[in-house]
Amino acid sequence: MKRFALTGLAMLAGCAWSNSLYQARHLTQDATRSERERRPGEAQQLWGQVVVKAESAYARAPRGVRGAEALWLAGNAEAHSDNCGRAVPYLERSLFSGPNAPWSQQLLLELGRCDEAIGGPTAASVYAMLMTLGTDATVRRHARLRQGHVLVLQGHWAEGAAVLAGDDTVPARLDRATALAQLGRTDQALADLAPLLAAADTSIKWVGYVEAFAAHNSAGADQLLARLLSFANVSDEQRSAWLLAGAQAAMDFDPGAADRRLRQLATRPRGRSVSEGQMVEAQGQLARAASIPRLRAVLDSLQRAGELPEGSPATIRVADMERAALWLVGTNDSTRAGAPTGDLTVFALAEFARDSFAAPHLAGWLFARLERDWPHSDYLPKALLARAMLEPDSTASLLERARRYVANPYVAAANGDRGGQVRVAQLEDSLGKFIRAMWVALPQAPRVVRERE
Repeated sequence: MKRFALTGLAMLAGCAWSNSLYQARHLTQDATRSERERRPGEAQQLWGQVVVKAESAYARAPRGVRGAEALWLAGNAEAHSDNCGRAVPYLERSLFSGPNAPWSQQLLLELGRCDEAIGGPTAASVYAMLMTLGTDATVRRHARLRQGHVLVLQGHWAEGAAVLAGDDTVPARLDRATALAQLGRTDQALADLAPLLAAADTSIKWVGYVEAFAAHNSAGADQLLARLLSFANVSDEQRSAWLLAGAQAAMDFDPGAADRRLRQLATRPRGRSVSEGQMVEAQGQLARAASIPRLRAVLDSLQRAGELPEGSPATIRVADMERAALWLVGTNDSTRAGAPTGDLTVFALAEFARDSFAAPHLAGWLFARLERDWPHSDYLPKALLARAMLEPDSTASLLERARRYVANPYVAAANGDRGGQVRVAQLEDSLGKFIRAMWVALPQAPRVVRERE
C-alpha cells in the first residue's frame, strides 16, 4: 500500500512538471501571436506568465533536455520583455545544457541580441557561433551583420570591416564606413557612403561620420562635409551642426582645419550651432594664449565683441574661462618681481594654467617668469622640470640648466642626498599649503579655478 502511495505521488509530481512546461510552451505561442498582432500590453503579461511557468518546470526537472527547454523558455520570455540582464543567465545555462536542441539557433540570436543590449563582451562570439552552427542562410547572414556591427562598436575596426566586406545593405555600409574611417581609409569609407550621399538620406545620423572623418583625414572630412552641405532637404541648423562637429573633432588632429571650419560656421545663419561655434572659438583663443600679454589681448578682444549668447554649456564654460583668465592676469600683474612668496604664487598660477585652464604654452611662460624674476628660488629646478615636460624641443637644455643647481634641495634629493630629501618634503608641504590657502581666499573664484582644489 505504501509503495502505491509513493508511486501516486511521483505520478502527480510528473504531471505537475509536465503541465508547467506544457503551459509555458503554449503561453509562449500566445505571447508571440500578441506581439505579431501588435498587442504589446497583452504580450507583456503573457511573457511574465511564461517565466513563472518555466521556472516552476525547471525547479521540478532541472536536468536533461526538459530542464534546458524550461531555461530557454524563461530566457526567451525575459528577452522579449526587455529584461536582458535576467535573460542572459537563463539562455547561457540552456545553451550549456542542450547545445544541439531544436531551438539553439533562435536561442543564440536572442543571446547575441541581449549581450549587445547590456554591452556584454561576448556578443561577437555568440554571433560567430551562430554563423558556424546555423543551417539557415538568412540566419547566418543576419548573424554576420550583427557580428560586424558589434566588432565596430567595440572598436575592432579591421575585424569589423573584414566581416562586413562585400555586403551592400545600408547597415553594413554604415558600419563598414565607420570602421574604415577610424582606420584612416577614408577614400574607401566615402565610396561606401556614396549611394547614401547621392540619395541625400537624412535618416542617417551623419554627425558621427563627420567626426570620424575629421579626426583622421581633413581632405576626406572636407569632401564629406561638402556633400552634406549640398543636401537640399535639411535645415540651416543641421548644416551648421555638421560643420561644428567637423571643427570640434579636428581640434587635436588638425587645428588649422578646425579653425577653417569655425570661420565657415561663423558666416552661416544665426542659430544654436553657430553660437556654440563662437564659444568654441573663444575657448580655443583663451587656451592657446602663450603669455600673459597675449591672454590680456584675447580678453580685450572678447570684451569688444559684446555679450556672449546665453544658454549653452559652451557659453557657461567660456564665461568661466574669461573670469579665470581675468584672475590669472590680475594675480600675475599684482605679483611684483622678487616679492616674498611671489615664486610660490607664480608656480601656482603656472600649475593652474596647465592643469585647469588647459593652456600649456601659458603655463610654460609662467614657469619661465619664475626663473627670470626669482632666480634664487628653491622651486626653480622644479619649475625647469615642469617646463621640460611642456616643451619637448627644449627638454635637454632645460634639464641641463636644472642640474647646475647642485646645492638645491630638489637636485640634491635626485642625487640621493638624504638631507635634500628631507628638505624637499618640507618645500612640497609649504607649497601645498600655500596653494590651498590661495583657493580658500577666493570664495567667488570662477568654477574653473575651484576645480583645482
